[in-house]
Amino acid sequence: MDSLTFYIFLFIHLISLIVGFGAVLITDFFGLLWLRKQVSTKFMVEASGWAKTLIWLGWFGLVFSGLVLITQKGYVDNLTQIKLFFVAMIGANGVFLHKIHIALERLGNANMSSRLKFRIVVASIISQVGWWGAIFIGFIHRHWRHNISWPDNPWLYMAIIGGAFMALLLIGELIFGKTARKKNE
Repeated sequence: MDSLTFYIFLFIHLISLIVGFGAVLITDFFGLLWLRKQVSTKFMVEASGWAKTLIWLGWFGLVFSGLVLITQKGYVDNLTQIKLFFVAMIGANGVFLHKIHIALERLGNANMSSRLKFRIVVASIISQVGWWGAIFIGFIHRHWRHNISWPDNPWLYMAIIGGAFMALLLIGELIFGKTARKKNE
């Protein structure tokens, strides 16, 4: 692949990052305002609905252009494996957030459960860790070295990160699930 093609796909990659991550930051900003009770739940749900298309457009653009850039590079080093894990985590979390968004739309004006609030906060944290982690790794690759063999075992780090988020979700579901069951009794 020639350098012109590389720069075209790098441009697509960067534009997709701006579109996708920019929309994530706007959504999380309105979520923060919502947590501080400065915007209504209805407005927060509407804002996240508007941003959802841009987030997915950016994510798919990043995946598509990233696959082309990795193909051109010819190999996947250990740090890139972690970046790919973050990208997959962002996509899976996007599906989780879509289900949360549907639950919020159905909620209407009813009170939101602590369990749903917990899910929103955890999904937002997962999103931020995934986006910032992938951006940081991409920056290191572009401005330091293209082949980084650290860490020796990237699967261990991926298991720790994924396991920590799964444990957090499980603990929250257990705690807030009990609270929900007690209210229903």
